[in-house]
Amino acid sequence: MKLKQLFMINLFIAVPIGLSCVFIPGWTVRLYGMIPDEGKIWVTRLAGGSILGYASLMWFGRKSGSYKARRAIALALFIQDIVGLTGSLIIQFSGLMNFLGWPLNVMTYGLLALGYGYFYFIKPGKC
Repeated sequence: MKLKQLFMINLFIAVPIGLSCVFIPGWTVRLYGMIPDEGKIWVTRLAGGSILGYASLMWFGRKSGSYKARRAIALALFIQDIVGLTGSLIIQFSGLMNFLGWPLNVMTYGLLALGYGYFYFIKPGKC
C-alpha cells in the first residue's frame, strides 16, 4: 500500500462522518446512544469541521509531488488519530457511549494511527 491509498481510504471515511457531524449533529450524537444537548451539538459541529479540514489535507496531499508535504500531512494525521484514539478509549471506558464507539471510533482511529505511523516512522521512504 502507498500513502496516497491510505489518504483515499481515510478520505472516504472522513467525508461522510464530517458531513454528518456538521449537518445532522443530533442524529450523530444519538447514534452513539447519547442525548443531544446544545453543548454536544456545538462540539459535534466543531469536530465535523475539523474532520472535513483534515479531509481536504488528504485530498490535496494525495496529489502532491512533494515528499516533505506528504510526510508532514502523514504526521499531522498520525497525531490527530492518536488523540482521537485516546479520547475514544476514555469515553468508551467511562460508559457514556454505546457499543458503536468501538468499531466507529476506537477501531477506526487505531487502524489509521497504525497506518500513518507506519508511513512516517517505519517506512518514511514510501511517503
